[in-house]
Amino acid sequence: MLPDWRDHLLKTFDDLDLCLVGGESSRAAMQRGVAVVNEILLHNTKTTIIVTHGNLMTLLLKHFHQQIGFAEWQRLTNPDIYNVVIGNDYVEVKRIWQKS
Repeated sequence: MLPDWRDHLLKTFDDLDLCLVGGESSRAAMQRGVAVVNEILLHNTKTTIIVTHGNLMTLLLKHFHQQIGFAEWQRLTNPDIYNVVIGNDYVEVKRIWQKS
C-alpha cells in the first residue's frame, strides 16, 4: 500500500484517465459500473439496489452528477446510501443515509 494513497486517489478524481501501476483508471472503472446500470435500465423494474464499495460508488455518482468528486468520497460513511432516480430527461442524485 502506498503511504500517500489518498493523494494518489485525489489525482484519480482530477484526471479520470490516470492509471497507477497494476490498477485501472477512474474512467475505466466508471464505464464498467455504468455498463451495469445501463443493463439494469433495460429491465422493466421500478426499484433496483446496487451494492458496491465507496470508490466505485463515488465514480458512478460522478457519472450522473459531475460535481461529485474526492470531497464527496471523503464524506462517505460505512454504510452510506444514495438514491439515484433516472428519468427520460433527468437524473436526481440524493444522499439518504443520515449518520445517527
